[in-house]
Parts: sequence; C-alpha cells; structure tokens
Amino acid sequence: MRYKVLGIVSATYVFLNLIMPKITGGLGIYLLTIISWITVAYLTLKIDHFNLLKWRLNKHLILNSAMIGAFQIVVLTFAGIFTSFGKSPYAFTHLAILVNTAYFSSALIAFELTRAYLIKSCPKKRIFTGIALTALFYTLISFTPVRFLSLNTLVKTTKFIGSSLLPTFAQSLYATYLALLGGPTASIAYMGTLEAFEWLSPILPNPPWAVKALINTLVPMVGFLAVSWAVSPFILIRVGVMDRCEAVGRQLKSKPPLGWMTIALIAVILIWSSTGLLGFQPSIIASGSMRPTLEVGDIAITIQTTPDKIKVGDIIQYWRSGDKAPMIHRVIEISRAGGTIYIVTKGDANTAPDEPIIVSPTQKIGKAILIIPKIGWISIYLKTAIASAWSFLINNLTATYIIFGIALISTAYGIHVHRNQPLRKLKRRPRR
Repeated sequence: MRYKVLGIVSATYVFLNLIMPKITGGLGIYLLTIISWITVAYLTLKIDHFNLLKWRLNKHLILNSAMIGAFQIVVLTFAGIFTSFGKSPYAFTHLAILVNTAYFSSALIAFELTRAYLIKSCPKKRIFTGIALTALFYTLISFTPVRFLSLNTLVKTTKFIGSSLLPTFAQSLYATYLALLGGPTASIAYMGTLEAFEWLSPILPNPPWAVKALINTLVPMVGFLAVSWAVSPFILIRVGVMDRCEAVGRQLKSKPPLGWMTIALIAVILIWSSTGLLGFQPSIIASGSMRPTLEVGDIAITIQTTPDKIKVGDIIQYWRSGDKAPMIHRVIEISRAGGTIYIVTKGDANTAPDEPIIVSPTQKIGKAILIIPKIGWISIYLKTAIASAWSFLINNLTATYIIFGIALISTAYGIHVHRNQPLRKLKRRPRR
C-alpha cells in the first residue's frame, strides 16, 4: 500500500509542476493546488482506513515539536537583528491571507499525512533507512524541477546544496522522526509553525544565506536529540529505534545530555561568529590605544556596515596595509571627494590621528556596537600558553624527543598488558 501513496504523491508533484502551469494561471494555480493536495490527503486516509486519525495524541511531543519550531524562528529573528529584515513577498489583503493559508495548509497536511503513513509502514528492522529515505523523498519534492535544471554551474550547485538542500533535508529528517514517534500531528506542529511564520508574517528575517542555512540545519538536529531524550523508551522500543538493552542503559542516566547539547551549540555559534558569517564578529583588543574606552583584553563586537552609515564619534574596525591585525579606532573626521570617502581615525589615548582611510561607498566597514570587558584575556592567556609551550618544544628538541619516546613506550606497554589480561567470564543469571 505504501507504493500507492508514493505513486499518488509523485503523480501530484508531476501534475502541479509540469502539467498545471500549461493549462491554467493566476488564481487558478492556487485553487487547483489546494484541491490536489486535499485529494492526496483524503486518498491517504482512505488507504489507511482512517487509522492515522486514530493515532493517540502525545501532548508533550506535540508541544516540544512546536517549541522547536518557535525556537528556530527566534534564532532566525535574532540573526536578523544583527543583519537585516525584509518584507514578505506575499500579499496581505483579507482574500490573500485566506488563500495563502489554504494553500500552505493543504500541502502541509498532505505532506505530513503521507509522511506518517510511509514511515509507519516501514519495517522496524530498517527503520533508520526508512527515516533517511522518507526524509530525502520529501526534501526532493519540496523543490520544483526548474530549480534542479538551473544548476548548470558548480558554483550554483554548491550554493544550492549548502543553502537549500541540506537545511531542507535536516528539517525533513526531524519531521519524519516526529511522524514516527507521534504521528502526523507531531510533525505538523513543527512544520506548521515554520510555514505559518513564513506565509503569514509581513516582516521576515533576512540574514545571509550561510547564516540561515546554519540555523535551519543546526536547530532541527538539536531538536532531534532533545526529542529522543524526551520520549519514553517504550515508544522508542515500539517503533524500532531502540532495543531493550539500550533502553535500560538510558534509564540508568537520569538526565539527558543537555549540557553537551548546549556546549555544542555555543561552540558552533562561536566558530561561525569568529568568521563573521553570523553578521557580527568579535575582536579582542590587544593594545591600549583606545583607553579608557577600550582596555586590553576587552572584546568589541562589530557588524558590517557601509561608509554612509558611519558618523564622527563611531568606533570602527578596519585593516591597514602591512598590519597583521585589524585596527579599532574612533572616527574623528569624514570627507568626500567625488565617489571616494576619506575617513580619519584616532585612538582615544593617542596624540596624533591615523592616516586617512580611502573607501568606496559600497565598501563594508566594521562598526563596534557592543563592548564586553575582560573576556578576551582568556584567549590571550591561551595563546600565550600555547606559544610558550611551542617555543619550549622547539628550543629543546632533545627533551621533546625523550618525552614523546617515553609516552609512546608507556602507551605501547599499557596496550600490551591490557591485551594479554585474561577475560573474565560473565556469570549468567539463572532463569526464574
């Protein structure tokens, strides 16, 4: 029966993307799309004898799913604060809101009903393969054939995979896992939250594609781990995700790995923020030229902006030729000559101004928006310690070889002893 559902969804996809544009247009596309997906949802329920509607609701799982969707929106909005926002491409008249709601709701319900049916009919022994293939199927049909045909260069293909395909697959993977554990209502709670925000919000966050891809990939993965620990082990055993031995081992661990999840999330954010891909970048103050405003060890958070938004008195970050690190000084003068802008800076503790910076109107300049005191000393101490250790090892090669030799011999000896120890036989408990 699952092949019938696959065939129905595939045929609808082909009809809506290849046949329908040739026979209708305008509002007819919306209406025909709505009718088509409603038909798919009804046929799926009929094939399943409406058992999907009898699925026992897991209120905690539905709530967690909606919260992960809301958290994803909050993170995107937070990224938009440091980058930019944009207007929604959809109209917001009363008729348009009604049509748009029916449009995305019909596709959402059809997708999640068929998704739940397909993953429910998957054998338990191949449940992980089933999750991956189901998620991949719904990822592929989320894009039009024109989108794939337009990938005629390596640059376009790479950007499409990173910005669209992988994030969509991550969300689809999470939705498939939710459908397996809690039925269509759980996956609708997650995907519906995202769809409603995208279609019904007049203002949408518009971070760079790399930032958006990171968020839309990372948050579903965090949700995947969170749901795995929130759901009862008996449910995981029932659907084939976990065996009884693993369930017992998990019960011995009283708390979920929220600490590790938090550390991983913070680490990824720190790594990406250091590259500037999140729209802001931390810079450690290494000199006292900006005292007392900036002390050594402070961290200045900068965002990229254009020269026309720079004003006298702002603290900016820029690179000078020959310098290994960027300069962070205060703007004391701005002048324009034709299409060129001259910016003069000076350190608050310096007596003389710096050489003028020549920039174009479209050039990006870092502008300091936040100062975090003393935190940068952690990085300074670590760099100093690593540099000192490296210098010691290089300047004392003989001692280095001796230390590494002793370590290798000790490790080899430990492995040899461990391998030659007799194995203890496990006592089997008598059956009652």
